[in-house]
Amino acid sequence: MFSEAELLKAINELEKNSTTYQDAEKLATFYILYDHLYRKPKAKPKYEPIREVKIDRYNGSEFLYAISGKRATDVWKIVNETMEIIKVVQPDIYKSVIGRLSDI
Repeated sequence: MFSEAELLKAINELEKNSTTYQDAEKLATFYILYDHLYRKPKAKPKYEPIREVKIDRYNGSEFLYAISGKRATDVWKIVNETMEIIKVVQPDIYKSVIGRLSDI
């Protein structure tokens, strides 16, 4: 089989001198071989176990009233879909909301 050094050398040479579709195919093959044979697996992130969370009862807005008592995972799915729509239709509002959330 190939040594790690040989594969890295071949990858570097193709990245520097690649000009044809055939070179791109070779490079892709070398990347796949390298990933399969030598890349160290990433550590799996440690997540907390998923537990059902219901949203507390809130007073105030129509939105908070609509989500009170609902499963948080169901609410977040709808909020995420809505944010994806806002990202396309109103990108400035999307960036503002993401910025505010990042600042929390």
